[in-house]
Amino acid sequence: MKVFHLINTLSAGGAELHLLTLCRLQQRDGIEVVVGCLREHVRDSRSLVPDFEREHIRVVRFPAERRLSARFLPGLLRFVERERPDVLHSHLPRADFAVAVVRRFHPHVVWVSSVHDIYSKSWSGRWTLPLFDILWRRADALIAISGGVRDWLVTERGVPGDAVTVIPYGIEPGRFAGAATNIRADWGLDGRPVIGSMGRLEPRKGHDTLIRAMPSVLAQVPDAYLLIAGHDPWGYGKNLQARIDGLGLRDRVRLVGFQPDVPSFLQALDVFAFASRAEGFGQVLIEVMDAGRPVVASRIAPLTEIVEDRSTGLLVTVDDPQAFADGILFLLTHPDRRRQMGEEGQRRVREQFSAETMAQQTARLYEALLARARAS
Repeated sequence: MKVFHLINTLSAGGAELHLLTLCRLQQRDGIEVVVGCLREHVRDSRSLVPDFEREHIRVVRFPAERRLSARFLPGLLRFVERERPDVLHSHLPRADFAVAVVRRFHPHVVWVSSVHDIYSKSWSGRWTLPLFDILWRRADALIAISGGVRDWLVTERGVPGDAVTVIPYGIEPGRFAGAATNIRADWGLDGRPVIGSMGRLEPRKGHDTLIRAMPSVLAQVPDAYLLIAGHDPWGYGKNLQARIDGLGLRDRVRLVGFQPDVPSFLQALDVFAFASRAEGFGQVLIEVMDAGRPVVASRIAPLTEIVEDRSTGLLVTVDDPQAFADGILFLLTHPDRRRQMGEEGQRRVREQFSAETMAQQTARLYEALLARARAS
């Protein structure tokens, strides 16, 4: 079987890291994999192309730096004609559009689209959703990365339920359980209670909620620190820094930028806080749980599918700084519960969010679609 994956970018992000893991396991299982990207770099992040190449996964660039550019399409059509993949698997909306065009010329190639977000909530291109309502129906199958995404596709976008398969993100258990670098020592945080968060700097991630929670945290745990990691493609960090300065928190809250060594960052934390207002999945949470760290997260779908409240972490009211402060304080002041929740999180990742399961479910979907195509 030969699978051609097409994705918007190959900068380090949830969908892109998911694709790297999926391709690595597909190749291991004997599937011939080729990856195409429309853009390699995103400001303040890093390219994953070297990571794919280290795994001997071929990457083909179809340059389309501008969002509305279509000049890459003839080259993409020629590539598919030459390579003749069995499955076209698209990730993210621009790639979905491009593969929909390819399918007009190659109607017998199986097309699978992975839908990685609830796009009506925060996507800047949501005005194009009526077009994607049409395009997604032309795919042979849609993979929703969470039950929340599936519910949105079916109830709000009108996609037939039997066209959508839920396959959550998965990781290789134990990958985040060790640190290559002692960040606590390097950053002068030994002996300090450390809260961390990680995600692209943008309003939807709710970093401002955590900043507003910190005065209440510091009132009871005055030596605590909050570290906010993430790349800043649109310059939103200056707004967060202004809020930090306005609350007099410069000595207790740090924007630490993109962290290429995620396991070491997570191992430096006592508590992970995730105040996101909207997510398609929330891959960082399974990474955190694999690292053995308890979570305080917004009580929103699909985070409620990942975090077991009071077992692997705490789910609290979205956009409520005091609720996040209370959750963080409970975990900081109950070290036994922190440890127990961390251990339960590692168990849950092994049982529910393994990369092995994700790859097997995806392969079974491909095989069923190819069998159906051969029979028609």
